[in-house]
Amino acid sequence: MSDVWVLRHGESTANVEGRIVSLPGPRALTQVGLTALGRRQAQATARGALEQGLGETTLLVSSDFARALQTAEEFAHGIGAAAPRLDERLRERGFGTHDEGPASAYDLVWSVDRARGEHADDVEQVDVVAARVDQVLRAADALAADAPVVLVAHGDILQIALAIGEGMDPHDHRDVPHLGNAELRRIGSARL
Repeated sequence: MSDVWVLRHGESTANVEGRIVSLPGPRALTQVGLTALGRRQAQATARGALEQGLGETTLLVSSDFARALQTAEEFAHGIGAAAPRLDERLRERGFGTHDEGPASAYDLVWSVDRARGEHADDVEQVDVVAARVDQVLRAADALAADAPVVLVAHGDILQIALAIGEGMDPHDHRDVPHLGNAELRRIGSARL
């Protein structure tokens, strides 16, 4: 069985502002990073990961969005692992016209997801996100034959990854217990 984990980014400035930041560009790639609390969360998670057997041989693969990359860097340093590899497929789900809007819009998106509806507001469809997540999980499974792999990314994409790992329909990703900031969780193996 592969040893693949997911790690949600620590508290970000967008979390504090209550804003959605999902589109690639200066805000996501460089400006919206971790708060001081977010850095401490990532460091604390690293300390706990050492107790779970993750360490210097662990391979980190991260979204290139600043908040995820900074989390991956803090975590890697904390467990003595190499710098994270970047994978754009781990970027936040695109929230279309909701980008830069209030985080309360997530509830609207998730209700459409659960109903298996089509988003009319340029939101990235669950099936599209699930396809890129599945590609990342397959690559991680291959890498995990040699060492544990930690995928560092964002809430929605990791909720969908966890749903896939549990053998669930990815549209039901909100039925998976919510990942908190800087929460580390081993992914299920039902997809294998």
